[in-house]
Amino acid sequence: MQFKMNKYFIFLVLLALTLNVNAKRVRVNYGIIAVPEEGGIKFEKITDDADAVAIPFATGNSKSILNFSFGKQNISAVTWWVNPLIALSPDGSKIGYVNDKNSTKNIMIKSASTGGASVQRTFRTAVMDFTWSSDGKTLCFTEMRGGHSGIYLVNADQGSVVQQISTGTENDYGGVLSSSGDDIYFHRGEGFGAFSLWSFNRKTNLFSNYSRGMTPCLIPGDPNTVYCCRFTDKHEAEIWRINFKTGVEEVILTQPGRSFTTPRLSPDGRWILCTGSSVSEKDKTMNTDIFVIRTDGTGFTQLTYHPGNDLSAIWAPDSKSIYFLSQRGTKEGNYNVWRMDFNL
Repeated sequence: MQFKMNKYFIFLVLLALTLNVNAKRVRVNYGIIAVPEEGGIKFEKITDDADAVAIPFATGNSKSILNFSFGKQNISAVTWWVNPLIALSPDGSKIGYVNDKNSTKNIMIKSASTGGASVQRTFRTAVMDFTWSSDGKTLCFTEMRGGHSGIYLVNADQGSVVQQISTGTENDYGGVLSSSGDDIYFHRGEGFGAFSLWSFNRKTNLFSNYSRGMTPCLIPGDPNTVYCCRFTDKHEAEIWRINFKTGVEEVILTQPGRSFTTPRLSPDGRWILCTGSSVSEKDKTMNTDIFVIRTDGTGFTQLTYHPGNDLSAIWAPDSKSIYFLSQRGTKEGNYNVWRMDFNL
């Protein structure tokens, strides 16, 4: 699917910018599965090129470095789609991804352990992200329609009836259902580069606005606190923890000149998984990689180092493995779903 690329749309859709004017273009060997820095990690490919996994708008490596005017600056940036493009069923048996075929983008589901054939679960035009409800019954997704992005719900197993949540005049993304299923948390675009956290209550049909941020990550057993991503005034992204009840806001992960997005709390409650910008020490190319940090802000660790893009990472239910999108292992740099071990 082709989108009109104006400056507002670039920021709204790519959402994350990391400034690095020293990055350069070199030929990337996408075909390698792992690099020496990833020694000891087992990688397993879940999808293949025939699954036509949607390209998550990531740029910055040898394929392209996006250059455009931002205010009075000319920025060379690694940019990526921060919203979740893969999801795992609560029991870990099924993996979902966004498929791009015949000029449409839809959610496909397949076995997370054996792979095999995929089952199409949405029959829409432009699905942009999605998550799985904690009871396994519902998929919450974003779709672009009529120039606006909105939140929708569909049954995870059968049928094609869709419930529209957003009004159709806003730009809402990254919906996630609370454990009760009564509330949907998401972020809303409110102008150039401005995003705020909202919720919709399915019983009262009321929308609530909380604070600045995007891609909310809910904390089981704590309905008043979320992890999220926020931009700085230098257009870099940080990971924050926000308590709506007390008003306490804490930055968990920030580094000057880098961005970190899409926080995901491990099921055991110990680690936060995220996508971050990375620069190869060897050839100075820019790309995205997978990182973790403990919930107390310690133990920051880079997990992937492949010169292609790794992003949109999620946890397995046992917190011992991670699923993510990656360009590794294909000659052309196509994206596929991969699984890797986690044993920190």
